[in-house]
Amino acid sequence: MRILNKIILILLFFVLGNASIVDDYISGKYEKICTFENIYDYGNNEKVLSIIGESCIKLDKIYVLPYLINKLKKTDLGRKNAIYFLTILMQKKLLYSYLFDNMPLDSFNFPLTDYVLSYVFEKIKNKEFQKQDGVIIIKGAKEGVVYKVYKNEDKMYLDEYMNDNLIKRRWYK
Repeated sequence: MRILNKIILILLFFVLGNASIVDDYISGKYEKICTFENIYDYGNNEKVLSIIGESCIKLDKIYVLPYLINKLKKTDLGRKNAIYFLTILMQKKLLYSYLFDNMPLDSFNFPLTDYVLSYVFEKIKNKEFQKQDGVIIIKGAKEGVVYKVYKNEDKMYLDEYMNDNLIKRRWYK
């Protein structure tokens, strides 16, 4: 499910005068966009808040999403993006509970998003994984990609491998 249509948003932002946020987004300066200061400054502009949320997802800063979700309620685009962000947040929380509390996931159904947690959630929910020494191993959709999900202390880790080489480590609380 792809809710955020980037091309339309970019055109709208140029028209509405938010070119600096769009420039930063196009340039991949997500760290500059995903800030609490921007959430406060653009709190009434759901288009900008949607870009902030998408930037936070690209940085795996899922903990920021609740601050956006409650503000995205006045427009159709805002409400759709709130659902998108909430889906990712819920999948993260449920995966955490699965790892730490053995909570079953089979009764939960969410739309599939393009964020990696969505893929991992569906694979674990459908029991399409192997488990080795407490590590959940999931074959990726792309050839050579493998995800390893595990817990360490109070964190959930999601390691992404390409041909047995670690390419990205994400962690969540």
